[in-house]
Amino acid sequence: MTDPDSPSPVTRDNPAAFEWQRLDDPAAARVLADAYIRQFFEPFIWRERRVSDVALELGVSKTAMLYRVRQFLSLGLLEVTRTEPRAGRAVRYYRATSRGYFVPFTATSAESVQALYEASLDSARRSVLATLARAWSLLADDPRWFGLYTFGDEGGLRSHALLPYRPAAGAQGLGERGFLEPLLEDDQPAIWDNATTLALSQTKAKALQRELNELQRRYSRRKTSGGRPYLMRLTLTPVESAPEGASGVGSIAEDEGQP
Repeated sequence: MTDPDSPSPVTRDNPAAFEWQRLDDPAAARVLADAYIRQFFEPFIWRERRVSDVALELGVSKTAMLYRVRQFLSLGLLEVTRTEPRAGRAVRYYRATSRGYFVPFTATSAESVQALYEASLDSARRSVLATLARAWSLLADDPRWFGLYTFGDEGGLRSHALLPYRPAAGAQGLGERGFLEPLLEDDQPAIWDNATTLALSQTKAKALQRELNELQRRYSRRKTSGGRPYLMRLTLTPVESAPEGASGVGSIAEDEGQP
């Protein structure tokens, strides 16, 4: 087993670069499979933390956090790393027992892969939607024009979007400018949510996949002092069928842009 304090060269070709902690116990598996419970455990993953600090970070009471910590200790997911003496009760520091965990599908209560996704991984989608809804609401200068806008031309549906503002007047203007393009102006906030269906060869789809990965990695490496946090999610997935001219499915906006 490698030194737990040194980086492990984990790759697709070498997934066993460190020892994954396998969770076959359904109670332990649920901690990582249930998005609600996992939020209490994630702050301890390979970081030494105090209960009071994590409680403050999550906005919960210390009593509620202590309940979770005791639960994780009993399941073998947390360990006490050190104790700091002080007047009265000593302060304990906790850390996850492993850098990485593996929860077999069979150890979960999910009836299908989709159910497991929705219970565990899909919390990111809900966070994105909640963040977008708040940002969209702040953009609505005149609530009378806040609503759904659907636009098409001879080629069929072009855009269907939830917008906080009235799009540019005139069908020609709507065809030339996407519904979301006003957000690209310098005085507008950095918000974007757009879905579209693309017809791509396997080669081009792989090129796009790699570009999206590099884009995210490039901006993740940038450290901006005083920068505000942004929640970003990139998704690319093949669909069973894409009707000709369809614009895809989007949570906030579906927009093909130029026809």
